[in-house]
This record gives sequence, C-alpha cells and structure tokens, in this order.
Amino acid sequence: FCGRGSKYARIPAPNGSAPGTPPVQWGRPMTNPCQPATDDKGRKTDWGRVPYVDLYGERGWCNADEGKGNFTCGCAVEGVSGPYCQHKSEVFCPNQCNLRGECVMGWCRCDPGWYGTSCDLKKAGLPIEPAPEWRLMGGRMKQVYRDTPAAQDPPPKPARKRPLIYIYDLEPLYSQKMLQYRIPSSWCVHRRYKSGNVSFDMDLWVYAVDTLFHELLAQSEHRTFDPAEADFFYVPQYSSCMPFPIMGWADYPWFGPPGSGLRVNHAARMVVETHEWIVKTYPFWNKTGGRDHIWLFTHDEGSCWAPTSINASIWLTHWGRMGLNHSSHSAYLGDNYSEDTKCHTMQPDGWLKYIKGHPCYNPEKDLVVPSFKSPMHYRASPLAGSPPRDRDILFFFKGDVGKNRLPQYSRGIRQKIYKMWKEQDWQTKYNARIGDGRDVPGEYTELLARSKFCLVAPGDGWSARMEDSMLHGCVPVIVMDGVHAVFENILDFSKFSLRVSEADVPNIISILQAVPDAQLKSMQMALARVWHRFRWSKAPAQALPAQQMLDRNLVLWDQMRKQRQGGGGVAGGAG
Repeated sequence: FCGRGSKYARIPAPNGSAPGTPPVQWGRPMTNPCQPATDDKGRKTDWGRVPYVDLYGERGWCNADEGKGNFTCGCAVEGVSGPYCQHKSEVFCPNQCNLRGECVMGWCRCDPGWYGTSCDLKKAGLPIEPAPEWRLMGGRMKQVYRDTPAAQDPPPKPARKRPLIYIYDLEPLYSQKMLQYRIPSSWCVHRRYKSGNVSFDMDLWVYAVDTLFHELLAQSEHRTFDPAEADFFYVPQYSSCMPFPIMGWADYPWFGPPGSGLRVNHAARMVVETHEWIVKTYPFWNKTGGRDHIWLFTHDEGSCWAPTSINASIWLTHWGRMGLNHSSHSAYLGDNYSEDTKCHTMQPDGWLKYIKGHPCYNPEKDLVVPSFKSPMHYRASPLAGSPPRDRDILFFFKGDVGKNRLPQYSRGIRQKIYKMWKEQDWQTKYNARIGDGRDVPGEYTELLARSKFCLVAPGDGWSARMEDSMLHGCVPVIVMDGVHAVFENILDFSKFSLRVSEADVPNIISILQAVPDAQLKSMQMALARVWHRFRWSKAPAQALPAQQMLDRNLVLWDQMRKQRQGGGGVAGGAG
C-alpha cells in the first residue's frame, strides 16, 4: 500500500486492537507492477519501474484525489474497487459465511451464537433465524449464497439422498487463512466481487476448484453436520495456493525450511500437518484408516507429491498419471517433486520421505475431475446454445507449444506437433491450426467451435484441453501415455475421443484423416450426451454468467433469423 506520509497511505488499526480490527484508513494498493523506480532522492531501486513522481508526486497515485491524478495503479486487492479504489466491496468467503457472519479476506467472523469456518452452525438450544435482510443486499447475495440444507431446523431426515458428506472445520491455517495471505483478489479463488458488490466467476486462477468445490459442498443437500451418519469426510485444504502466491509473495507461513526448498515441498508438508491435525483432533480417521476421506489436489502434477500417510484416502485430482514409479515432468524447477532438499536443519533427511511409494493417481479409488471454466469461456459452443459454425478446421491447438520451455515440458509432445505443423505446412494442406497466439490468431472459443479434432496433451502436468474440447463439441485427441483424462475411469472414452500413443505422434495427421465421416459424426453425437459432465454448473454464482451467455447466444440466433428473412447467407453445419 502507499507509504507513510502520503495522503492515501494505509493506516493500520492502533496497537492493541483486537485481531481483525479494520485499518484506520484502507489506503491505495501498490502491487508488484506498481513500485517506484527510485526513492525520493533519485536513487534507483532494484524492484520498481514506475517514476517516483507518478506515485508520490502531488498528482501521483498516493496523493491525488479521485479524478485528479495522472497515474493509477489499479485495485488488485480484495475489498475495494473503482479506478481510485474509492468503493468498498464485499470479499470472498465460501458461501459468504452463510450470511451469519462477516467475511474478512476469506475468514469468517461469525455473529453471536453462530460458529464454524462458514458460520453455518448454531449453538445448541438457540433458534435458527433467517439470514438478515441487510446482508442479502437487495437480493445481490442470492447470486452466491444458499442456505445450507443441513442447517435447517428441524434438521433433515437421516433417510435423505446419499451419500452424506461431513466437511471438516479445519485449523484455518490450512484453508481460509491461505486466502488472507494472498495479494491480488483473483488468486486462490473461483469468484470475486466488483463495484456494486456483484460477484462474478473467473477462471484466471487455474486451481479454482479448491474454493469452488468447498463452496458447492457447503451448499449441497449431501452435506451433513453429523459425522456419525457420514459416508465420507471432506478435507477442505487449500494446498494449491501455497506454492504460489503464498510462497512467492508472503513472508508467512512456511511448512518446510523458511525461505528455502521447493514450492511443492512446502505444499506437501502443509498436507502432512493437516493430516496430523485431523488425527489428533477427531476420531474419524482411525476408524477406517482414512479410506472414507476425500482430498482435492489441483496443482500442476496433482497428487504426485501427496503425502504417503494419506494414500488410503480418495484423491480428486486434475492429473491422472498412473504407475508407481514416476518422476516430475514440470519445467518449473521449483515444482520438481523428484528433487530432495536436505540443506536445512529443519529437514536434515529431506522431504521425499513423506511422498514416496504411491502412484499419482489410482483409478480404482481416485477420480480425475474437471478444472473450472466460466460459462463465458465456452460461449461460442453450439452445445451451449450458440449458432453452429462449419467445422472446417481438421486439427486444433492454441496455447503454449514450448518455444521457450525446458525439454521436459509437455513431455515434448506439444513441441513435436508444433514443429510438424510448421515444417510440413499443415495449415495449407489440412487446415490444421497449431501454435500460440502469434501462430493462431482468432478468438479461442470460436476456433474450438470450428474444429473437428482438438489436441489434449500435458503441460507442466495437467492441462484443461480436455475440458475445452468437450465443452465445444470438438473430438478430443488424447496424447499422454499412462495418464487418464477427466472421468476416463468411469466414462466410455472410445465413443467420443481418440487416443494416440506418444510413439505415433509422427502419424497423427494420417490417423485423423483416416477417421470416416460416419464415425466422426457418431463420436460427436456421443460427446454431446456427456459434455455437461465437464462443466461446474450447480453453484448459485454460475447463474448470472450462464444467463449472460444464453442472452448473448439468443441475440446471435435473432441476427441469423433476420439475415435469413432478408435473404442473407449464414454459415451452417452442426458438426
């Protein structure tokens, strides 16, 4: 935030104030791109790029009144919005603290009589009153909030729809406090607020299922507050937030040697601590050895670095790599879980001892789940109501093709296919589009909606290309040996996808050209019957963006109708 002495400096709460006391003055944020290139004496800094006068001059960001400055930094942090951060806004908490508490940067401060990490439990003997009208904010909170069915009075009957899932109220350090240590509001969450306290979904944070799944379970009819009737126990730990941004930006917490070690080392040690806390605090783990416990791992290489101590549990992951013997393929060296760290007195024996001896994913007990995609991400899909386009692109991939990556990135798959596309002129010969934004111009969702086959290949670990393909009706071409894609252990993938071995990559165009039109049509029809399984659509917060997508597509259909009535031609083909 702006420094002391400036007009819009952050002024913290007085010394001795209770924890959570708001600052005297919020101040204007100065996140990483908005740091001074020099100090007030003109001496260069090692971290900033912005001229000092643009920040601390009379008309600089930290001193100018609203509308009178010549430079703005933007409002990256939660709780404020507007061009000068002049508007207070709501911040994210799972289920918005059940509207029975105040959300403080991800942490719920519950109203009297209410308790729990989401303020959804009431002390025994006290009546359960409706959510206060003022917290509904004229109905705006209905976009995101749902009264927890398990909190009803009287409680729901035991014979209700199963399975029943008990959500642990964890030590907050392993869950909600992670949200307090992040900086930009777009990190570690699946939705945030803008001016007017309107919540909107976003998929900028690729590990967004951490908070999304937690919120969905908190609102679900399958939730129970009675562990005795629970079929499963969910552990809502946010370890994917630890490698970044927490370890990259904050000075606390550490779960391994402070300031040293691999990022995934600290994430794994965090899960170790979470497990130890559960065993110490609750009796439920020891009853089954953890077999009925559910953990979610959304980071790049999923549960490859999960602690062996929780191996009996059910793991939900985005990365379905099978096989007991595995090593990291991440091109980001800070996430190389194959490298040990024995350079600190806190960890003299290293950290690999915590994670050895299990596969990244066991299809007999684990499940590969989809990553989160906002409805507007697939707005051009005919499956989502958009007017269909001709599927004139044979083979499609737009994204990182490893131009500036280490060789192990994507196991070299994307690099090989991109090289063939470029050297063999696939675009001219086959109308294949492979490459990054410079190679493949155009809107991503529209290109997917025009494609017959779409590449599904790994990145540093999992990649959301399976979801992109399915949500747009493009037949997935899966190239990753020994790795299950989303739901591959429970759906018949042979009906709507192709698998090409890594050894057959040189023949991939010939393989696609050999698919008969009738088979392609059959696969597209089978895909259309299961595509909805690859999106998260039950959250109340999804209603607004879904409606915006539908409204947009209705306008497009109306334009097509008017064109036809006027004699104008339009592109066709359902493909």
